[in-house]
Amino acid sequence: VIRELDGKAPVVHPTAFISEASYLVGDVVVGENSSFWPGSVARADYGAIRVGSNTNIQDNCVLHTDDLLEIGNNVVVAHGAVIHGAKVGNNVLIGVNAVLLEGSEVGDNCVIGAGAVVLQYTKIPDKSVVVGVPGKIKPMKPETYENISYWASNYSLNAKRF
Repeated sequence: VIRELDGKAPVVHPTAFISEASYLVGDVVVGENSSFWPGSVARADYGAIRVGSNTNIQDNCVLHTDDLLEIGNNVVVAHGAVIHGAKVGNNVLIGVNAVLLEGSEVGDNCVIGAGAVVLQYTKIPDKSVVVGVPGKIKPMKPETYENISYWASNYSLNAKRF
């Protein structure tokens, strides 16, 4: 479902895939070759949501904000993740059921592990791995972030089948 709210309707690039079982409302912009899978929600009723190119928002994810939520290019937001008012860089993997709270910022080439919680206003530097509750920052090996592009591209290709 794509729905206007208060005179603002989602703007979805023609190459993006939006599942009929997802819900986008309000001031949402979705970039080229990005995808929203079943059960995903982008609710921009109090602020804007911006999703870059070649980014996938997998099943049952929630995007919401009180101000601005930004997700970069080549980002994988895995099943059940919640992003609330955060900024996510490029080439990032947000693991299954991870949570990013208001004002947190994730740099480029990062992995947020499954179930990790990034607390409010935490800044994650480029090329970091975050694991645990609350999330602890660890350095990343280059081969780890090089694989993120594969998963982002794989979802873009898979979306063309639907």
